[in-house]
Amino acid sequence: MTNSIWFDSKGREARTEDSPVKEFDVAIIGGGILGVSCAYFLSKRKNLKVALIEQKCLAYGSSGRNAGFVLRGIETYYNQCIDKYGREKAKYVYAFAEESQAVLRRFVDECKIDFEYDPCGSYVLADSIEELEDLEKSYELLRQDGFGVELIKADPTDRGFYGALLNGGDFGIHPVKLVRALAQFSKVELLENEPVQRIETQRSSQKTLIHTNNEKILAGKTLIATNAYTPYLEPWFGPKLQVARAQMLSTYPLKNEILDRVCYANYGWIYFRQLKDKRLLLGGKRNTQLQEEVGLADIVTAPIQIALEEYLTDRFPEAAGVGIQYRWSGSMAFTSDGLPLLGKLPQHPEVYFAVGCNGHGMGYSTNMAQQLVALALDGKEPSVFCANRSSLKNSNSTLCDDVDGP
Repeated sequence: MTNSIWFDSKGREARTEDSPVKEFDVAIIGGGILGVSCAYFLSKRKNLKVALIEQKCLAYGSSGRNAGFVLRGIETYYNQCIDKYGREKAKYVYAFAEESQAVLRRFVDECKIDFEYDPCGSYVLADSIEELEDLEKSYELLRQDGFGVELIKADPTDRGFYGALLNGGDFGIHPVKLVRALAQFSKVELLENEPVQRIETQRSSQKTLIHTNNEKILAGKTLIATNAYTPYLEPWFGPKLQVARAQMLSTYPLKNEILDRVCYANYGWIYFRQLKDKRLLLGGKRNTQLQEEVGLADIVTAPIQIALEEYLTDRFPEAAGVGIQYRWSGSMAFTSDGLPLLGKLPQHPEVYFAVGCNGHGMGYSTNMAQQLVALALDGKEPSVFCANRSSLKNSNSTLCDDVDGP
């Protein structure tokens, strides 16, 4: 089992005693960024009893195994997003992610809990002349559609790139601290170390009975926010999601600060940032081993880690001799069209879901959670992310041949 930099303590010990059925208005399955964001929005409503069920500890999955980037958008470049989805849908997706960022900024002011919020902005760096051309096209289209962005026709990092887009609204966070802060602020009843074994619907009440290793939870509404683990929880998702692994590493602290923004390069296949304590985080290179990186296995592999170290040596000579302190992986869930799934399970009338973050969960999960709560409690139908949309196809081996996840 790998261990990411963000974890410094273990979750609670699992319960061993038998427990009676516990009743809740809403049960959330999944203690990552999307699940705790659901808890946050539910806490804004009055008189709701809410349970948050997590198989391990909060942020154990990809929410605690990423680089802590909160970025706008899905595709690396806006022109690619328009080519893929059309102008209006692309604009919707980017505006959707901006609202997610705005929610987290408001949470910074509201909760007063330190989760290392760093409003540094991001660089999207061009690794080639062809990528620079995409960068310039993206810049023009973003400006036309009212999004704030700056074009830099030189390498702002002085590391051999051809230019950059500066997205001033992007920021970095400590993802585990953020997830814990959202859960703490929401005052949800937290059931950690409780893997869900099965869910069933009671015919008489239409409520959902959730069986974990040690608990039985009866809920009026159930929200699934398990992303890469979802096909293993509910087979209905098997043809709709494909799971792939992303790998990262972190150095020991460098002597100097060498980066002042989070960075995304080579069409998203590489990403890096420097923390306040001067440790350098580097992730990606999944494109060199796409088929080998399919699946949920929590491992790091020599080919990816060697590729990351070679990139580190090539681009960051300041890290020479510093050493690698952490290596880890995290699993992501991909859909065939690159957009998440929001909807209701057909076989369970009060079970709702938001899954398939396509490697960008930190960027738009808070707003996805807001939409999921509105669907479950208010009947507000999803639009662009509707799970029944016509653009979806069944899962296949090339489903996750897309950018890596920051």
